[in-house]
Amino acid sequence: MNRIDEKRASQRIQVEMPVYIGHEKAVTRDVSSTGIYFLTDQSFVEGGDLNFSLDLSYALPGKPVKLYCQGEVIRIERHGEKFGIAAKINDFQYLH
Repeated sequence: MNRIDEKRASQRIQVEMPVYIGHEKAVTRDVSSTGIYFLTDQSFVEGGDLNFSLDLSYALPGKPVKLYCQGEVIRIERHGEKFGIAAKINDFQYLH
């Protein structure tokens, strides 16, 4: 894909970090300031609301740092037994 076809508004960073959806823990594949992609055992509804939190404790070891996010499921991909979920981040709150 060339840069002309790129639809993303912000650069993605490939990083694996914990993401929590309710009581389920999943793992990110990449994140940006406006979106997230993670792998999970749970399927979601495309276009549906998504509330999740990112554990950013690795950034400040010994201190609990979380980013609470509200978003929307943009795309769902099947990866064997797991689902890849692409979501847009509409709002977030930084807590520590």
